[in-house]
Amino acid sequence: MNNALPAAAVAAALVLTGCASSSAGTAPDGPTAPSAPTGTTAPSQTATAPESLPASAIDPDRTADFTTANANAAWVKQIRSATETEPGRMTIGTSLVDPRGADGSEPARTAIAICEAAVAIFGPSYVAVMEDDGSHFVLFGHPSMPKGECAEV
Repeated sequence: MNNALPAAAVAAALVLTGCASSSAGTAPDGPTAPSAPTGTTAPSQTATAPESLPASAIDPDRTADFTTANANAAWVKQIRSATETEPGRMTIGTSLVDPRGADGSEPARTAIAICEAAVAIFGPSYVAVMEDDGSHFVLFGHPSMPKGECAEV
């Protein structure tokens, strides 16, 4: 009978330990966070942009605005994108390729005209006109450029 008592105590301890570790809401170190509810919830109301925000804050793509305003410009078909990357800063992607020869190449004059048009239409503090490969071609508002001018990089 003496051997039966320790065996029964060990069995009871194992059963109780197993129950304690599997009970909901408790862990060996203390209580745990309750599980998420399993019911369904209604979808949230669709958010809409306030009418007080300018269009550029809602949609930074200004390509349509830029090409429409310059529909008669000889270079308009060379515009790939016009993006307001942040308020007051424009990046204009083009299909222009500059031979990087002497200043004043035809592509450079075109890029300067594109830059000047962006400044006139949007009034940004910074404009970057990009070449076809994505490199900077003409800048406006950069500290290394003449103040108030679009200039080739």
